[in-house]
Amino acid sequence: MHFTQISGCTPIRKEDGPAIVRQIGNVPCFSIANTEKTRAGEANLEMIEVIDEQGEKMWLVDFKKMPPFTPDQCIPYGQTTDVFPAKVPAVPLVTDKVYRLTIIAPMEKHPYETYAYSADFCLLKRPGQEVLVHQVQFDSKTSRWLREVCKTDAPN
Repeated sequence: MHFTQISGCTPIRKEDGPAIVRQIGNVPCFSIANTEKTRAGEANLEMIEVIDEQGEKMWLVDFKKMPPFTPDQCIPYGQTTDVFPAKVPAVPLVTDKVYRLTIIAPMEKHPYETYAYSADFCLLKRPGQEVLVHQVQFDSKTSRWLREVCKTDAPN
């Protein structure tokens, strides 16, 4: 019997999972997808970055040796601490622009699971109301992201 050795059979790492953008007051608040592993507290928050449509960094903060990051936790835009100061301090966000959120939160026990989470979001100005934080949604019927909602005064 002859066995052929096959190299390069390393499982592919899932690089990107869904981030969740919520609203706390008039500020976006960022979390990760609610999965069995993230609920078990196995994601280690390492970085949060927000960029604009041109790729300009709006906010960047690195975290080291944090307690596990779970889906019920939410980090408000611009929040930092003395222990974890922002590498790029938060720039005020404006309406009618789409922003990209990236959260790096690998799972040490599961190295081939998702380690980055992302979402697009915007701020909408509603007549007679404060700012509304809106997470851009995917339309499975047209197979595209509905970013045009962010270019109007109110969501459809």
